[in-house]
Amino acid sequence: MSKIIIFDMDGVIIDSEPVWQQVECEFYLRHYNISLGPKDFDLFTGMPVGIFLRKLHENHGLPTNNLPQIQDTIVAQVAEKIRQQPKPIAGIFELLNYLQRRGTLMAVASSSPQYQIDNVLNTLNIRHYFSAVVSADGLSYGKPHPEIFLTAAAMLKAEPETCLVIEDSLNGVIAARAAGMRVIALPAEHQQNDPRFTIADTVILNHCQVLEWLTA
Repeated sequence: MSKIIIFDMDGVIIDSEPVWQQVECEFYLRHYNISLGPKDFDLFTGMPVGIFLRKLHENHGLPTNNLPQIQDTIVAQVAEKIRQQPKPIAGIFELLNYLQRRGTLMAVASSSPQYQIDNVLNTLNIRHYFSAVVSADGLSYGKPHPEIFLTAAAMLKAEPETCLVIEDSLNGVIAARAAGMRVIALPAEHQQNDPRFTIADTVILNHCQVLEWLTA
């Protein structure tokens, strides 16, 4: 079993993707009278929020001069909803406890802003499990570029080939592969039959299967 595991956060640690999508759908319907759909989200899931919003605006022909303010508004609303009703991914606590008992070195590498990562780790009281936490904030590139995973490995003083990544997004899986790491894909239910995820070492449905795969 790998001694170093890097977790994505949204969709892997916490079931926040529906929250992000709800907040974004409500915002763009209210302010721009635009109904966002799966095509708006599937292509850009896993990317930093700022890049997602810029691509969204470009695709819909919307102005881009106010993106920082929009990002701040959306992130704040998502953070508040998560604080009020956090929904950890089923099995995540058991997985973290198991890995900690085995002496596994763990990190978080998320495209979310640092503020949102801190919010989730503190709300779920799981920060102590992780030896490194990396946000896309301050990095030159977001997923699917491998920079975020290479940064996490460097913080852990680990070679990329010794790391295993757990990711729910296609962009994240691509980034992990580009970093030279092994990767477990944990796609959303509507993406579980997407053949593009087969570039991962394995595609699983839940954290119970992660444990089974790690201990096989």
